[in-house]
Amino acid sequence: MKQIIISTENTSDLTQDILQQRNISCVNMHYFLDGKEFDGKEAFDSKAFYDAMRNGAMTKTSLVNEYDAEQYLTELLKQGKDIVHISFASACSGTVANFVRVAEKLNKQSSNKIYVVDSLCESGGQGLLVTLVDDFAEQGKSAKEVYEYADALKHRICHYFCVEDIAYLARGGRISKFKAFVAGIMKIKPVLYSDTEGRLVAISKEMSRKKSLLKLVEFMQDKYNGESDRVYICCADCDEDGQFVADKVKETFGMQPVLMPLGPVIGSHSGPGTVALFFTANNRNKKND
Repeated sequence: MKQIIISTENTSDLTQDILQQRNISCVNMHYFLDGKEFDGKEAFDSKAFYDAMRNGAMTKTSLVNEYDAEQYLTELLKQGKDIVHISFASACSGTVANFVRVAEKLNKQSSNKIYVVDSLCESGGQGLLVTLVDDFAEQGKSAKEVYEYADALKHRICHYFCVEDIAYLARGGRISKFKAFVAGIMKIKPVLYSDTEGRLVAISKEMSRKKSLLKLVEFMQDKYNGESDRVYICCADCDEDGQFVADKVKETFGMQPVLMPLGPVIGSHSGPGTVALFFTANNRNKKND
């Protein structure tokens, strides 16, 4: 039985059903659509959001600042339990640094302790890490044991994804505008992965959407280590493509992936048509060592 609180952010893209069933706490990063702010508490309409992006709507996101992090963690501490907070990759956001500073402050004041994990993960990769860590915590492990497990496991969570239009990644500063321009001219469909530091890096250049989707499964064939049969796929209003990848994963490995919507925080940067595949491996290196 779980003796501690497992916590994360909505960048994990875990559904409300999963969060509630597992009693995982979640704090929301805010996002903006054409200047209108959303706090993540409202129901997310995936189609409406990504259609707006397709029609030129501008998006941006906001990290969890120190004040909000302190309010959130202080409220959790009232439950009288230690906390392990699994945060969005530091390579993509300053959120984890804010949580670390707040945890150091609150740990001096409280008998219950807060452990903050820089997940090095994004989207369903962060979600996969969270749920696997939650499984471990359910064995009655201490917060320190869970923290150490999470800190080791994060290096074995693989992220591979393809995008419909690389211009969104360039707009958010995730790749250079020159690379995006060249890819657009040549109609290249890049496949990217999250490296050992949580940075998004192009790994393959495909000439069709189908080939880029199949490449995701090909990389899984190269990297998957059988540590967990849990596989997540996140889709940005492209459910047919996500199901195509899920079917190929099931055909190849005999496992049924869990499909989830790519949320607005990650989707603001990757854009509509993104399909992302997450699974366990021996490491997150580009090639299988």
